[in-house]
Amino acid sequence: MSKKDTKKEASIVPLWENGGDLVGALQAIFTVAGEVLTMKRLTELTGFSEGILEQGIADLQKRLVPPSGVQLVQVGGGWRMTTAPIYRDLMAKLATIIRSGRLTPAQIETLAIIAYRQPITITEINLIRGITSSSTQVEKLLEREFIEMKGRKPVVGRPMMYATTQKFLVNFGLNSLVDLPQLSDFGEDNLEATALDQIEPILQAQMTELKEESN
Repeated sequence: MSKKDTKKEASIVPLWENGGDLVGALQAIFTVAGEVLTMKRLTELTGFSEGILEQGIADLQKRLVPPSGVQLVQVGGGWRMTTAPIYRDLMAKLATIIRSGRLTPAQIETLAIIAYRQPITITEINLIRGITSSSTQVEKLLEREFIEMKGRKPVVGRPMMYATTQKFLVNFGLNSLVDLPQLSDFGEDNLEATALDQIEPILQAQMTELKEESN
């Protein structure tokens, strides 16, 4: 991508001063945003065409290679800046997890079942979990915006159905539900939660810590 092409598209409102470029501008945008930015949002923010932005994103990903502390990843239908994997252990040591913000093992199990079986009702979740009520876990997941209501099931009583949200995808580093681990790769016990654990090391650590505290 030539500077001439990018300057031509951004000629109305310059996005950078002398010495800057599109790659640097994109890095600044993703860093400040701190959230997933879709292609539509990027075109609105910059005024560039999708083709120019796609090349800019590709160039930015090439620039953010080790020992860079951050990387640009595609997730949740867009892109966001995250910590580079080589510094993950360091970030885990520095992170302070507030107790009230943790997902409990019961919430993780409920979330996993919804992720793999959605849309699903609370009664169906209870049958899979083998308990009488999952309503508390569902309420907490709704508060955290990991799940949302997806209409009523056309059966007697018309119970509410639930499904995961984009925030769920972002939190677990998934671009779409297709990226969930295959259940066939795991054993017969507690399949959904076991599979979901594989893509969220931080939650694994939280579960271990919670079990140790309960002993």
